[in-house]
Amino acid sequence: MTHLDDLYRELERVSSMTEAEVKRAYNADSKSEILALINADIEFTLKEQYEDEDCDDGMDYDALCRVQGLSRFC
Repeated sequence: MTHLDDLYRELERVSSMTEAEVKRAYNADSKSEILALINADIEFTLKEQYEDEDCDDGMDYDALCRVQGLSRFC
């Protein structure tokens, strides 16, 4: 089981609950608030999981290594 699987299960569970059950279980103002939070967590997790690890983050690692007296960045 992954964190993402847990989030999808929680989304399904909350979706099937009544407004009163969600308010009591999550100490929330509304069911839609909790559903929005879970969906945001799912989106964040998906983005984090599938983000390209080789993307250019703009950092000049060669210069950073020179400043720190380290051998060239690999």
